[in-house]
Amino acid sequence: MSALYDSTVEADRIAATTSYPPAPWVMQGTWVWCVHPVKRNAVADLLPAPLKPLWLPAGRSLGFSLVGQYGSGSTLHYGEAACGLVLKLGPRPAIWIHGLVVDLDESVAGGRNIWHLPKELARISWTNPSRDRISADQQGRLLLSFEGIPKKINGFNVGLNFDVLVVHEQELYRIPARFAGTVGITRKIRPFFPASGAWAKFGVSGYSISGLGNGRGDFGKLLKV
Repeated sequence: MSALYDSTVEADRIAATTSYPPAPWVMQGTWVWCVHPVKRNAVADLLPAPLKPLWLPAGRSLGFSLVGQYGSGSTLHYGEAACGLVLKLGPRPAIWIHGLVVDLDESVAGGRNIWHLPKELARISWTNPSRDRISADQQGRLLLSFEGIPKKINGFNVGLNFDVLVVHEQELYRIPARFAGTVGITRKIRPFFPASGAWAKFGVSGYSISGLGNGRGDFGKLLKV
């Protein structure tokens, strides 16, 4: 990767020069996802106040990672990868996003301008022809990959309302969101984070739960908490 490349500078340029559709956005497609423990002392200092990590045994907190592909029925068609923390469980879970990359300029611009999310540009790629591995990288530097992805998992129907929490200019906001579709769970999918890099602190630390999701995600306007 070129030493002169700065993903944040590139994202700021895209956000300032690229048009995008207004919220709400629909994301219709497929997700490869994982919920897993992370080392709490490694990620706690990344959380902006007033957000706090969940406390799990053995000095752990609860992280997540995902890669999505959005097509027909979506506001925009693109690939996406993310990692972050689950901050609240229960009837309406809440998450915070640490890293978020997409392969479409309009999505970068919309994410940064509408929701103040840290979207950047990256390459999202599936292996061919087996499509059993998907990865996200910036200028050849790997951020996240999933391996052992089955072509299909027998799943169950899920309807889930949740919030994406955002801190902008020291104020707390939420993005109301909903997923409706089919979710399948398997131990065959293996998430991988490099030992060093932008997302390294969100590597799996303990038993993980992974799977596939097919359906629709709706993301509304930014609301002050």
